[in-house]
Amino acid sequence: MARSSERTCARRRRRSSGIIAAVIPFRHLVLAASLIATTALTVGLGVTDPATPLYYPTRFLVWNLFLAWIPMIFAVGFAVVRRRVWLIPIGVGWLALLPNAPYLVTDLVHLREGYDLWRHILQYGFAAWTGIILGVVSLLLVHRRLGREFGPIIGWLAVACSVGLCAIGVVIGRFQRWNSWDLLARPGYIVRSTLGWVGSPFSHVESAGVAVAVALFFGLAYLTIWAIDGLDALRPSKR
Repeated sequence: MARSSERTCARRRRRSSGIIAAVIPFRHLVLAASLIATTALTVGLGVTDPATPLYYPTRFLVWNLFLAWIPMIFAVGFAVVRRRVWLIPIGVGWLALLPNAPYLVTDLVHLREGYDLWRHILQYGFAAWTGIILGVVSLLLVHRRLGREFGPIIGWLAVACSVGLCAIGVVIGRFQRWNSWDLLARPGYIVRSTLGWVGSPFSHVESAGVAVAVALFFGLAYLTIWAIDGLDALRPSKR
């Protein structure tokens, strides 16, 4: 009886693992685990910092990482929702929060020479990497859904517009110090202040330069990840 019950339990475990693998592909699990790991490394480097545990820079990095994960959640919803009517509200929420992901790259500006510099370099590096990958993967999910629903032209137009608006959102957050919640609380102020520097970019050289740099960086990062799928074609030909 004991051996029979053990075999039954083993079959159930294999069956359950098979169901999980069928619902969530292995590579998706690896991707999620990697992003969680780099997030944990960012937090871990701060918690174990003997100089400023859970204060600077860990406190704002943890908050920014939390905000960077939210557009990924919206993108997953955008990719799996069945009814088209839900694509608009989910897409708007995703686009409004997307700048929080690449924004983490601009946190590198806080790096200063001093105590345990290498610890902070690694901490900021993990955070910036996590933010970029979260943004790229979420954009890829939205791009693929739009391509399936409306065709490749609409999909790539959405990518180009998203990258440009994302860069503007990063500048709004970094230089004008607005955050995502202000889009709901004070949308008029954000529109007016943003149109001010967008309408006269040469009067705001630093902001315009950062916007272009973020757009190029984020756009090239996306193209790099998107093009990786094409490596599957590099297989030896059968003779």
